[in-house]
Amino acid sequence: NIEFAKSILLAGAVIGIVSPYLEEQNIKSSHVELSELAAQLRNIDLSQLNECERRKEIGNSINFYRMTYNSLKHAGKKDKVKPSQDLTLEANLKEEASYLIEHAISDFRKIPFTQIQINHTLPDKLLTLLQSFLVR
Repeated sequence: NIEFAKSILLAGAVIGIVSPYLEEQNIKSSHVELSELAAQLRNIDLSQLNECERRKEIGNSINFYRMTYNSLKHAGKKDKVKPSQDLTLEANLKEEASYLIEHAISDFRKIPFTQIQINHTLPDKLLTLLQSFLVR
């Protein structure tokens, strides 16, 4: 299970780097897209919310999607749960790793690389990974 935990942490780190870059480029990350869909399914019209409310709504969903990643990364909750009391995690690490890796790949694919960058800058192993389909 430690390899799955490492995969979750690495994929989460990639998402944490790529997502803000995509946002800066006005490109929605896969977790933002899922958050908007979740709001729609709950009959929440994000266009009717102010920016602060919208960010909070999207953020709550994103926290849910990244719960296992955040649980592995942090112990405790600010002034609510002591780190020493937050050492147990119940999750299917294989499934969570697959899920986060798929989203990291999906978001990375959205970065607008030029053909020259793809052909000459990105390592072959990365290109192979980006073209792969992970099986759950």
